[in-house]
Amino acid sequence: MNAKATAVFALLFLAFGALASPAPITIPAGTPVHFKLNETINTATAKGGTRVSGELTQPIVVNGKTIANEGAAVSVKITNAEASGRIGGSAHLTFHVASIKLANGQRIDVSTSSYSREGKAHAKHNATYIATAGVVGALAGQAIGGNRNSTAKGAAIGAGVGIGAAAATGKFDFEEKAGTHYNLKLKNSVTVTM
Repeated sequence: MNAKATAVFALLFLAFGALASPAPITIPAGTPVHFKLNETINTATAKGGTRVSGELTQPIVVNGKTIANEGAAVSVKITNAEASGRIGGSAHLTFHVASIKLANGQRIDVSTSSYSREGKAHAKHNATYIATAGVVGALAGQAIGGNRNSTAKGAAIGAGVGIGAAAATGKFDFEEKAGTHYNLKLKNSVTVTM
C-alpha cells in the first residue's frame, strides 16, 4: 500500500471513529419531564425520602435526538409526606423526579421542579361540629335547669361532645393514584453521552 493510500485510509478510519464515538448532549434546564406514577402514594403511609416508580409518558428529545424513550423508567422521590391528624393538621405531599433511564440504558440523576399538594383542612369542618353541639347542649341545659349555670354546663358538655364527634370523623388523608400523569421541568441542565 503506498503512502497516499495509507493516509486516505487513516483519515477515513479517524472520521468513522469520530462518528461512532458517543458525543456529549446537554439536556437544558426547563426541559419538560412528562411522567406517570406506577404506584399509588397515600399520605397516611408515605414517608419523606422514599422513592416510588414511574415512567415517561412522552420521550425527552434534544435537537432531534431521543435522549429517553416514552415508557422509560423514572424514580420519583417523596421529599415531604405528612399524614392528616384527627383534630388538626392537613395532609401534605411533595415529590419530584430524581432519576431517568436513558435510551442507551444509562440511568442519570436529575432534579426537577416539585409537585406539591395539601389535603383538606380540619378547622372549618371541626368548628361546625363543635359549635353545633355546643348550641344543642346549651339549649338542653336551659330546658333542663332553666338558669344560666345550667345553660353554661350544657354548652360545655355539648362542645365536648362536638370535639369527640370531630375526632371520630377521622383524618383527611389523600392519594395520588397509580397512572396519574404529571408534567415537571428540569431545574438544572444535565450533560449525557449518547
